[in-house]
Amino acid sequence: MKSEERRAAIVRSAIHLFAEKGFRGSTTRELAAAAGVTEPVLYQHFRDKRDLYSAIIEAKAGEVSGHAAALAELAQAGDDQAFFGALGELILRRYQEDPELSRLLFFSSLERHELSDLFFERLYSGFYKLVTRYIRRRVREGAFRKVNPEVAARGLIGMISYHGLITLLFPKRFSLANRRRISVEMTKIFLQGIAR
Repeated sequence: MKSEERRAAIVRSAIHLFAEKGFRGSTTRELAAAAGVTEPVLYQHFRDKRDLYSAIIEAKAGEVSGHAAALAELAQAGDDQAFFGALGELILRRYQEDPELSRLLFFSSLERHELSDLFFERLYSGFYKLVTRYIRRRVREGAFRKVNPEVAARGLIGMISYHGLITLLFPKRFSLANRRRISVEMTKIFLQGIAR
């Protein structure tokens, strides 16, 4: 296996272990074993456990960067339903298709790990800023009531994220079977509260 492939394989296996046991609960021995390598090989690719965790954050940030670009393009069009609907589907898709990402975030926050801020900065901050700027612009254009754009952005993202989270916690009671329908409905509820 080439060095880059080995590094990527270690990152993938580390994601599973960190999502299962957290940063503090995962040893380098376990991380190496999960990747099918020895600890010295692990250290050839990563200085330490923190370096490996940073690589995971960067890998996850790379996965969402394409979605961010598509969302920014929709923001330019100014179609509220399309923009917020796409945002909602993106959030719900993340919960449905990548539950490990939520587990990683929860562990890093609950452990008060120093990288939890990096996690937020690389994966979430840009989306909050994009949604906040969109709402601010629409308020200035007179399409939305005068609201605090940051609070409104957190309200919308929080409403949709809560549904995604509750489906992870109670999968037998809640479903993401129809992400589009859920996203459209929540967008309507949000827009009816903010529209002039």
